[in-house]
Amino acid sequence: MTRHDCVVVPGWGAFIANYVPARYSEDEMTMYRPCRTIGFNASVTHNDGLLVQSLMRREGLSYDAAMRFIADSVMTFRQQLSMDCEVSMGRIGYFRRNQGQYIEFVPFKQDNASDRFFGLADMEIKQVDVLEQDLAEQEAVVEAPAAIVPRERNLFSRKATRIAASVAVLIGLGIVLSTPVIVNHDQASMGITVTAPQAQQLGPTVQDGVVSQGVTPVSEFPGIAATGNETGKYYMVVATLRNQQELDAFKKKNAALVPLMKMLDYKGMMCVYVARSDDYGKLMSMRGELPERLRDIWIYN
Repeated sequence: MTRHDCVVVPGWGAFIANYVPARYSEDEMTMYRPCRTIGFNASVTHNDGLLVQSLMRREGLSYDAAMRFIADSVMTFRQQLSMDCEVSMGRIGYFRRNQGQYIEFVPFKQDNASDRFFGLADMEIKQVDVLEQDLAEQEAVVEAPAAIVPRERNLFSRKATRIAASVAVLIGLGIVLSTPVIVNHDQASMGITVTAPQAQQLGPTVQDGVVSQGVTPVSEFPGIAATGNETGKYYMVVATLRNQQELDAFKKKNAALVPLMKMLDYKGMMCVYVARSDDYGKLMSMRGELPERLRDIWIYN
């Protein structure tokens, strides 16, 4: 999804990125930055080769092996929906079955919708009449006595303040409207996390710097502590980090989880996991024990 507007998962459906241009809301007096939203179309299930080729390049798989991996993943998704009425798609969103009748896709809200828009923020831009009203109310509160400040000077100061406020607004609009925003519709914002294939086994590459062996489980997470993180082919990954500095910051922010943390080295990235099991559904069912900011987990196989 970081490189294409449409990614088809054969047999499951298509994720589609929609571009939303920058816009100004008069009611909220806010200029909203451009963004992209992710939708899903369950009727587009054909194999366009895009996802298969990506797996072949990234994991070094043959075409048949990549197709088998996709088919196995789709089967896992359907089993998860059948058991728990919900299945997560990593950072992109999740699917849920409503009253057992139809399936709904719920995308996660992303602050940075695309690398193209990184650094842009929504901007409050008040209209001139609103600024003048605010200034009039402020002057009514702090207006000086007439004996000290002549009326003529009050009138001049008021006019000068209005002119300065108007110029500030025009400068702000000039910056927003003159700064080019390059939009490439081939770039999507949120990457879907695909479970690594079994052919790409990393083995138990646990680093000792995160947590020592045999620590006492923390009481805040009884289900996760009981499951443990020593055995099992599935890993509950709560964060993917780039370096030691990010790892230290993550541990500091999530101190209660530190006794449960272990780490995988996956293609140069630090994947922090807190539990392992041979039961995929069991790991997914324990998300509710995690802090809300960490419930966007992904399962590594």
